[in-house]
Amino acid sequence: MREDNITCIQHAKFIFDFFEKREWAPGEESPLKKITGVRKVEPGAVRNLGAFLSVRLDRIARMMEILLSAHDNWAVTGKKDRVIMETNSFDFNDAIRLLKEHGFHDDEFVLQVEYERKWGML
Repeated sequence: MREDNITCIQHAKFIFDFFEKREWAPGEESPLKKITGVRKVEPGAVRNLGAFLSVRLDRIARMMEILLSAHDNWAVTGKKDRVIMETNSFDFNDAIRLLKEHGFHDDEFVLQVEYERKWGML
């Protein structure tokens, strides 16, 4: 969205899921699937999930740090399986650019953008 846009307010919401990436590479599988709905859970599967979560939560914390250092007007909400960051005063394109510059990929977060009219008709 253009900074000088006077007709819309942009609401950007970043969702960071703890257990899942948005897309898995071919041949890659969620370690959570190896322990949920399985009759015999192997200790190795639990260890793999723990290792995955450690890396995943560290990456989520790093993405949050990057976004919070770039802009100070975020509503940050914690849920049981995700963290949600929302703002209507920071362009999502700038946020994505920052994340990509630091080595993060589109499959590590979910982005939802909504536009609200300020006045009149579009």
